[in-house]
Amino acid sequence: MFAQPTRVLSPVTFLLTALVLACWLVAPKAVAQGLTESTVRAFLDSLEATEPVLLEYEDELDEFEDESDTSDFSAIFSSGLEQMQNHPMYNDIEKVIKRHGFSSVGQWARTGDQVFQAWFAIEMEEQGPAAQQEMQQALAEIDNNPHMTEDQKAQMRAMMGTAMSTMSAAKDVPDDAKRAVRPFVNELRALSDDEDSGW
Repeated sequence: MFAQPTRVLSPVTFLLTALVLACWLVAPKAVAQGLTESTVRAFLDSLEATEPVLLEYEDELDEFEDESDTSDFSAIFSSGLEQMQNHPMYNDIEKVIKRHGFSSVGQWARTGDQVFQAWFAIEMEEQGPAAQQEMQQALAEIDNNPHMTEDQKAQMRAMMGTAMSTMSAAKDVPDDAKRAVRPFVNELRALSDDEDSGW
């Protein structure tokens, strides 16, 4: 999903990457202090351990996705789970994550928010100034596209604005959180590229 730091992204590729990140990652302003490598390791192990639960409820998860509200970028990982509190899957996930040292689904989900926030900040650092340039070029392409209506352009500009705001907010992620997540970046990238993953 992410380009390596030495690779130059095309405007379209970066646009898609930014929009996916904006929809699936959380706004870094919500990061709390205290993320450690051991906590990140426990979270990733528990995430893998929940895969059988997700597969069991695969069809119902599709319905949750269709009904989900992704407008709250401050806690997308945790807010998605909150929608399932009255669903049997919630209890099944709780049993799994407690075996990995988490006291509740809420605590586990907040940890997930922090992990993905820090990961996003690391990726944005590696993209560097080129990322902003790519976004600006993509905006210009939208404005100059003769095949899009003004309404379509407005929608795309709004999505791009959200992505750019999220990129800017990545600067606020604490260094301690990024330091804790950095050893697991390749693992997180592999997870994001795994089409069979329920997450």
